[in-house]
Amino acid sequence: MASAVSDPVPPGEAERAAARWVGPAVTVGVALFYLGAAFAVTGSLWGDLSNTTPAVNPQDHVFFQWALAHGAQVAEHGIYPFTTKSLNMPDGVNLMANTSILGLGIPMSPVTLLWGPQTAFALLLVLGLAGTAFGWYWVFSRHLVDNRAVAFAAGALCGFAPGLISHAQGHVNWTAQFVVPWLVVAVIRLRRPGHAVRRGIWLGLLVTYQAFVNEEVLLYAALGLFVFVLCYTLANPRAVKEQVKPFLGGLAIAVGVAVVLLGYPLWVQFYGPQSYHGVPTAVKDVSTDLAAYPSFARLSIAGSTAEAERLTQGPAEENSFLGWPLLIVCLIAVVISWRRKVTWALVITGLVFAALSLGPTIMINRDDTGVSGPWRWFQNLPIFNSVVPTRLSLIVVPVAAALLALGADTALRAARRQKPPVAVALRALTAAAILAALIPLAPKGLPTTGTPPTPPFITQGIWRDYAATDRSLVFVPVTDNIYLDGMRWSARAQIGFAIAGGYFLGPATEGADNRAIFNAPTRFTGALFDQTARTGDLPPVNDETRAKFRDDLAFWRANALVLPQSETNAGQLRALVVELTGEIPDNVGGTWVWRVS
Repeated sequence: MASAVSDPVPPGEAERAAARWVGPAVTVGVALFYLGAAFAVTGSLWGDLSNTTPAVNPQDHVFFQWALAHGAQVAEHGIYPFTTKSLNMPDGVNLMANTSILGLGIPMSPVTLLWGPQTAFALLLVLGLAGTAFGWYWVFSRHLVDNRAVAFAAGALCGFAPGLISHAQGHVNWTAQFVVPWLVVAVIRLRRPGHAVRRGIWLGLLVTYQAFVNEEVLLYAALGLFVFVLCYTLANPRAVKEQVKPFLGGLAIAVGVAVVLLGYPLWVQFYGPQSYHGVPTAVKDVSTDLAAYPSFARLSIAGSTAEAERLTQGPAEENSFLGWPLLIVCLIAVVISWRRKVTWALVITGLVFAALSLGPTIMINRDDTGVSGPWRWFQNLPIFNSVVPTRLSLIVVPVAAALLALGADTALRAARRQKPPVAVALRALTAAAILAALIPLAPKGLPTTGTPPTPPFITQGIWRDYAATDRSLVFVPVTDNIYLDGMRWSARAQIGFAIAGGYFLGPATEGADNRAIFNAPTRFTGALFDQTARTGDLPPVNDETRAKFRDDLAFWRANALVLPQSETNAGQLRALVVELTGEIPDNVGGTWVWRVS
């Protein structure tokens, strides 16, 4: 019997075997590259996870650490997930109305429980950026273009766009857009005949999961798909005529699944305790300056802080900075792929949401043009009154990436039909155009800053001696969007105790028909502590002051007051609380603690 080594290999078998390995190897390589890029961007956080926070948005960094700790408690102990009394005692917080990221927090609970919410947050940033890029790469490479290198570039733009990098400074819910590409594919597949029930159920499950990651991203994806599908249908009425029935049937099933699964959580969000109507007034009209689209964000290598600050309302909301090279390349892509109906559906979709992102009044270089934007027609409608208009420009990012991919794919197809000199020139020009469009947008690392070390009061579990069920710890100053330590340390303690105040969205007055405010409504004692912490001046204390102080402690159901010794003007704050309580505090674990009888 001849040995296996001497057996002849059938012609072409070696080539086919090699080809079977090429595809998976490329896919793994792309995923590893995206992961490496995400680690590089977030590297400054990983150096000291316990004592590092984004330099420009520490508030949301703390909130999402708390939300991750809450998700871990839901997974470990099965606590009620949609509202909580552990924050803002006694009124609590409507977590469904606060982007509770249960879709991230519950799966990430092992990391949170083992290594803390700060580690889970940093890891989610990496997975969110890389996962978003990879999801779009997969969709582009299998449903839009033939060339994997082109799909890789377009996926990188979607995952590491300036808008997502700016949101990486605290908004882990916005960087986690990895479900969106699969939503797009699931919607498009509804048009195929057969399997309407299976496809509808799958889409409904995707919608449900995305709702527990970020409802606003889900809304934008739905709006973008609605405009795109409508434009594509109007451009191809005969081609899609036979596809309408299976599409609508599958869509009806998806809506039914989502309604069943999301009906109760959405009721809690809009009608449950601590619900509100619309985002705070301070952010409801935050919109895009038209001049921002051809400019560069501060965290792009071609950008500058001065230019970005001139054109945006905040460093965590630089959603529209696509840069003029990418816009020019996209325009060229439209010209060379104009025969494809999908190109025009993409162009109209992009223009619609670019216009809506300009807000109620169009601004150019911070100058008010006096021209009303189309957003004015939508801004006061239900659901839309909770939208920050500048974020609508994030819909333009995958549109630009798809146009870039279509243009490059068209050019490379043309190159295959040419003789070598022309073909080489076309390929070189295509590669140069992609690099010219994307290299200026390559992200810098996230800027970070230090936070006060977590005191032994938390790390050694001393807080257990002062916490009680249905009672709160009142941190001095009272926790809000400026004084974040109480909420940060509550998350580090796996929400073992409830706190007064906090940073969240809630109604200005319980039951009032109004927009949300950040934090809880300010109480007398909170204002008193804040004034002393800021100025170092001790206010006069009299019987009326003490009476109001006692009323606030009763309202908060306080079991103890906790003053970190690292707090600014800690000595003056200690003297004030001693004057208010008439008691000397316990000096424990880097804090001063007053028990409340």
